[in-house]
Amino acid sequence: MVPRVKFLAGYWFIWILFFEIARFAFIVFNADHVSQVNTADIAQTFIYGFRMDASMVSYIITPICITLLLALFFEFVSIKRILPIYTAIILLPIILLVFCDVPAFKAWGYRMDASPLKYLTSPKEAWASVSHLPVFWILFFFCITYYFIYKVFQYYINRQQHLITATVKNKIVAALLFFIFTALQIIPIRGGLQLAPINQSSVYFSNNNFLNLAAINVPWNFMHSLSQDINSTTNPFIYLTNQEAVRLKKDLLSDTGSIEKIIDLSVTPHPNIIMIVWESFTQKAIDQYKNGVCITPGFNELKKEGYYFSNIYATGDRTDKGIVAVLSGYPSQPTTSIIKIPQKASKLPTITKVLAAQDYHSAFYYGGELEFANMKAYLMGCGYDQYTSINNFEEKDLSSKWGAYDGVVKEKILTDLSNQQAPFFTTWLTLSSHEPFETPVAKVIKGDDEESLFLNSLHYTDQVVTDFIEQCKKQAFWKNTLIVIVADHGHPLPKTSQKIDNFKIPLLILGGALTKKGVQNEKIGSQIDIASTLLSQIGLPKNEFIWSKNLLSSDVKNWAYFSFNNGFGFVDPTNDFIFDNVGKQVIERKGPLSNNEIKKGQSLEQLSFADFLSK
Repeated sequence: MVPRVKFLAGYWFIWILFFEIARFAFIVFNADHVSQVNTADIAQTFIYGFRMDASMVSYIITPICITLLLALFFEFVSIKRILPIYTAIILLPIILLVFCDVPAFKAWGYRMDASPLKYLTSPKEAWASVSHLPVFWILFFFCITYYFIYKVFQYYINRQQHLITATVKNKIVAALLFFIFTALQIIPIRGGLQLAPINQSSVYFSNNNFLNLAAINVPWNFMHSLSQDINSTTNPFIYLTNQEAVRLKKDLLSDTGSIEKIIDLSVTPHPNIIMIVWESFTQKAIDQYKNGVCITPGFNELKKEGYYFSNIYATGDRTDKGIVAVLSGYPSQPTTSIIKIPQKASKLPTITKVLAAQDYHSAFYYGGELEFANMKAYLMGCGYDQYTSINNFEEKDLSSKWGAYDGVVKEKILTDLSNQQAPFFTTWLTLSSHEPFETPVAKVIKGDDEESLFLNSLHYTDQVVTDFIEQCKKQAFWKNTLIVIVADHGHPLPKTSQKIDNFKIPLLILGGALTKKGVQNEKIGSQIDIASTLLSQIGLPKNEFIWSKNLLSSDVKNWAYFSFNNGFGFVDPTNDFIFDNVGKQVIERKGPLSNNEIKKGQSLEQLSFADFLSK
């Protein structure tokens, strides 16, 4: 009994050491987040993270404990043969998660969980998202790391195997004691003897959210997110009584004002609508220069001839959340995405369906695969008459890793529109400004760093979109057409000190049917407000879009709500802030902040997630 426990203690310690080294590597690779943090605070990530590391290690060694228990009575159970194989197998996904965690955090700002698994159903797009990374070198160092760590375990097993093969005199007593030892693993697995089992908030300790995130054990985090039931009806975001939450939401969405008209329905009763959803179009790029080159010169000029909303925020941080926000006026969810669950997404209202009732012909264009992130199921439910995707382009046009470049898709849309009977609703989701930020033309913004590549891809799409609009102006349908340009989500680049800035996006309405031009509207809103705003302008019912407010109403409330992986943000004229659901604390803010302001954001998160669960 004692020799076996001694062996397990050593094996357990090696795993703990591995996870602590992995945490150290994570901090080193994200050193810019701790440049202003003292060493003592950084050290606490290892202390607080130990509980989660111990929990993960106990998950790992429990099968070994059971095997050792069986080996007491069954000679064919050879722990000497099983343990090296088990270690080799379990090491593979754990090291893979550790390696994937660093680029995932840099791209999304949260530790690796099960979210990326949904993209494995579209391997081509998944590859396109990571192919800009030094994949060869990542794989090379992955193999080297795996080999080295496995050799450490193998050396320990070979040197200490006499401890697990030692003769046991009284097998019954040994088995009883070892059974108790195995059962005791439940204590570190649940993080101690406290009432609630360990979760991410158990390792949160700092006002610096990066230190809290660094304390998380990545394999544990992955397992935890994988175990979450998508069919759960339990709302984890209950901060207020339902009565108070409903009152706050009702006040935020109250609207009895008059509507500012920017089109004349007596001239254009059924205007054509072209919706351009621009991949990763962050407002940080507008009117900005990189290496002396204007990033979006075309869009900057288009603002002068359109109606521009300068304080708009994306409701989420991924395309699958943004497309639902734009077409359904529906807020994003902090820990999942409604588009992942077709049976829920099918219950959402859509602009497409409202327009279909008015005999609009609708078409959706995307140069990649519609199946990506489960978009196809949602888009099919929207009721578009026509879908154009990677399958509708010739092989010679599929030169991007994602599929067809924005310039190719642009030509396809222009060709179709020239023969399209009015009224029509055309939606175009661009893709060239998605990782790996490829363009089919020579770089205008030089540099191979990620920021330069990203901004150069925005510059390319800016040229494509600007040319598209110039070509539309030459068509007969132009005088009866509205064009809406909005981002699917923002982007972490260019880097700023405030995460809130990553969610700020442009929203521009222009076209021949527009009667008010060269206007900048500073009301605060988000993507979810497009549905109500647009439908109100063309005199169509908007009552189904219960989360959407009309930005052109005279007394509409100024606010925007957005969510990200287990957190949310709220913006109004006096302040804005980001709230972390795990640590249950504000992790970023601008301006004075009252508890009532926090409650406004909490009410929206609580009620919108409850609505998601109820569908």
